Amino acid sequence: MLVVILSAIAIIAWSLTLRYKRRELQHKERLAAMDKGIALPPLTDVERRAPWSPRLYLLRGMIWLFMGIGATIFLAALSITSQRPRSAEERVRAATYLKQSGATDEQVRQVQNDTSPRNEPGIGIAFIGLIPIGVGAAYLIFYGMEGKHMAQEVARD
Repeated sequence: MLVVILSAIAIIAWSLTLRYKRRELQHKERLAAMDKGIALPPLTDVERRAPWSPRLYLLRGMIWLFMGIGATIFLAALSITSQRPRSAEERVRAATYLKQSGATDEQVRQVQNDTSPRNEPGIGIAFIGLIPIGVGAAYLIFYGMEGKHMAQEVARD
């Protein structure tokens, strides 16, 4: 798990460094053109377009929403399928701990004979998926409100 996280951080850092270097070279190129008095090089498509558009918020909202739904389903399924009976070792360890803690013989026997399934990690873990669902819903609400706002501006013109 640590390797995956470190790899993701390395990829993000590498892409940010490349973007910084590209912008730095563009800036130097434009400064050199200004010093020489020649026409500035044309801007690339990325630089010409607006920093955002309503469709961008629709896309982001859908990505976050469906990622959250997928995470919730995955974590719920993981929780449901990870139920298993307590092993003999776990029952002996729990009984030994209870005996050392001063439990009665009846309580120790109950723990030793307990074969009820363990629920790991618990169905509550699936609620973590609500976080990206909320972010996606916020993007979609913003998209809807911005679309109405832009439609009103077009109607005024």
